[in-house]
Amino acid sequence: MKKIKKWDYQGHITKDGKKKTNHSRIGEKKYNYDKIPANFVIHHIDEDKNNNQYYNLILLHRKDHKRIHKRGSLIIKSVQPSKEKSEEEISE
Repeated sequence: MKKIKKWDYQGHITKDGKKKTNHSRIGEKKYNYDKIPANFVIHHIDEDKNNNQYYNLILLHRKDHKRIHKRGSLIIKSVQPSKEKSEEEISE
């Protein structure tokens, strides 16, 4: 895959020619989605855009994500935990 840089994020061009950030790709695997659902985003818990470790990424509704960044809140609740894969499953 061709590498890209989108804003401050690293990513790749997908087979169908779309840009996909690394944290989104990892989040899709973690939560067992082919594509992140509409109105949801993958958030970096520690707010370090370069830390794409499995444990640092969480699925949030866009409104909650905006609220977190506006208030600087680090209190986060997971969304869709039943679909979440373990780190070992993602590595396979």
